[in-house]
Amino acid sequence: MKSIQQALSLPAFQSRNYRLFFLGQGLSLVGTWITMVAMIWLVYHLTQSPILLGIVGFVSQVPNLVLVPFGGVLSDRWNHQHTLIVTQALSMLQSFALAILTLTGTVHIWHIIVLSLFQGIVNAIDAPTRQAFVPEIIERKENLINAIALNSSLFNGARLIGPAIGGILLGQAIAF
Repeated sequence: MKSIQQALSLPAFQSRNYRLFFLGQGLSLVGTWITMVAMIWLVYHLTQSPILLGIVGFVSQVPNLVLVPFGGVLSDRWNHQHTLIVTQALSMLQSFALAILTLTGTVHIWHIIVLSLFQGIVNAIDAPTRQAFVPEIIERKENLINAIALNSSLFNGARLIGPAIGGILLGQAIAF
């Protein structure tokens, strides 16, 4: 119980809106990494091709390289909260589309490539918007540095936890 109280005593968590954002962002990031593990396994299961694995990875990341600066400009012109709601809804739709295609047995590699590109484009707008949104929800500006550090920790923590959960879920699904 004491560790929970200590965690909540972090300066950024004094802002209720930041606490809610942190929790939601954590769930979203873990879900994103679970989806990535599933997608990688699915590509290899369908094709046994390391080249197609690379293509799917490239297609999902190239929008970040090319579009993030434009995503930042768009993010600055739009309401950050509404933009995040839209990008998160689009990410959820991408995951649902992948799940439906897979569960119905109609998935093909081109579906995965298109969905990866779509997710990359969504992420190119979502990432700068998340960073711009944090200063808006921190009530005390002296807590902003702590919030930024927590966001970095959360992202890296999700990169560890998400694939682990994805691997466990995938193992259970294969065994089933």
